Amino acid sequence: MGRGAGRGHTRYGRPMLIREATDADASAIARLLLEADDTRVISAESVLHRRRTRPERGRMVDLVAETDGAVVASGAAGLNISTTTEGAAWAFVAVDSQLRRQGIGDALGTRLIEHLGEIGATKATSFFRSTEEGERWAAACGWSRLLGGPLIAVDPRVVPEPSIPTGYRCVPMAELAPEAVYEAVREAALDEPTPVRHDDIQLDDFLRDWNEPDNDLEASTAVLDEGGSVVAFTFLNAAGERGQHGFTGTVREHRGRGLATAAKGRALRAAAERGVTRVTTSNAEENAAMRAINRNLGFEPIGEHVIFGRDL
Repeated sequence: MGRGAGRGHTRYGRPMLIREATDADASAIARLLLEADDTRVISAESVLHRRRTRPERGRMVDLVAETDGAVVASGAAGLNISTTTEGAAWAFVAVDSQLRRQGIGDALGTRLIEHLGEIGATKATSFFRSTEEGERWAAACGWSRLLGGPLIAVDPRVVPEPSIPTGYRCVPMAELAPEAVYEAVREAALDEPTPVRHDDIQLDDFLRDWNEPDNDLEASTAVLDEGGSVVAFTFLNAAGERGQHGFTGTVREHRGRGLATAAKGRALRAAAERGVTRVTTSNAEENAAMRAINRNLGFEPIGEHVIFGRDL
């Protein structure tokens, strides 16, 4: 069965196999992730990319559960490598909606927590789309809610042409080297409201995100100052008609000038021109500035994203 594989049964006696994921599972994993949150932009190609490029220091484990020879759940966990917080880790589980409440998620989650303990993690967080069922299950497994924020959506075809202040210009990320954007992302990430501070984003991990197949570098936008330095940015992932904003930020000395709004406006209009009809994003309740930007761009609430955490 390979390292980490184990057999058991669901709550109703159906044979179940938990094993390490392989490249052949990418399509099934993408399907499960999309079912858990249909606002996510994720493809089998992105799943493969992240599997093949994950840094060793993340000590990640990637598992699937099978019943009757079919992948019905996936789970992953590892160290949080974007922070200096000692012992910080993350985990996530997705189970086929037709097979929930059968103990599959419990068994997969237990394996992930065991792995985190083995690699020295002391606290874990999990980001997911809020549902009553999901939050209830997480709480029963020892997790508690740490942070929440509205999940919002907009039709990018109705977003107006952005207004950019004098002395600045918007360009697609495709025109820039990733290293030109990296320092701006590192600085802006320090002020993002989150249970674990993102104060150690390494270039190799940033490049991993930059090169994701679903990262639309033509729509993703940077704002440059008169000297050509990146001072604001927004990332956008796209697949067909669906889009999802990634990280958006402005370096500290250029805030309060509408640059993030201009970047997001340009990205949304570019996405619309490329066939996207819905873009989603979410922000922590505490991030008042970004929530105001999104309201002004026409985003409307469709749900909630939450971060849960637990001690290990």
